[in-house]
Amino acid sequence: MDFNIDYRLVFALMNGKASAMIKRKLNEDFRKAGLELSSDQGDVLLAISMRDTATQQQLCEATSVSKTTMTRLLDNLEERGIVKRDKSRVDWRSNYVRITRYGETVRDKAKYTAVQTLKDCLRGLSRKDILTAQRSLQRVMDNLDEIYRANETNEAENELRRRREKLLRRLILHKK
Repeated sequence: MDFNIDYRLVFALMNGKASAMIKRKLNEDFRKAGLELSSDQGDVLLAISMRDTATQQQLCEATSVSKTTMTRLLDNLEERGIVKRDKSRVDWRSNYVRITRYGETVRDKAKYTAVQTLKDCLRGLSRKDILTAQRSLQRVMDNLDEIYRANETNEAENELRRRREKLLRRLILHKK
C-alpha cells in the first residue's frame, strides 16, 4: 500500500504549526468581536462551562495547560469579573472555579466567535474529510497516551526494582 504522505504537512501538524495558526486567527477574531480574551482564556471558559464548576487541576487536564499558566489565566479572568474562584471546604489546596453571570455573556460571545473561526478554518473540507481528520487526530492522541502510560508504568517498575535491590543489598550486608 503506497501512501503519498506529505511529511512536511504532518510535521507541521505535529509540531503545532496548525494549532498556532488557528490560535492566532481566533485571537484576531476575538479582538474584532470586541472580546478582550485570548484563545487560551476561551479554552478555559469552555472547559469550565462543560462542568458548571471545576477545580484548577481539572482545568489543567482539560486544556493541557500547566498549573502555573492556569493560575495566571484564572487570575486575569477573575480580575475582570469573568470567573470566580472559591476555596474547597474539603481540601484547602483546591480551588473551585465557576463562571460569573457576566462571564456567561463573554463565554457565549466567545463560543459563537470560535465556531465562526472554526468554520473559516474548515472551509472547503467535506463532512467526511473533517470526520476522517478528527478520527485520525484522536488516534494519534490515543497512541501518545498509551506511550506515556507505558513509560510511567516502566518508570514505576524500575523504581520498585531499584528499591528491592537496595533492600536486598542492605539485607545481605546486614547478614555478613
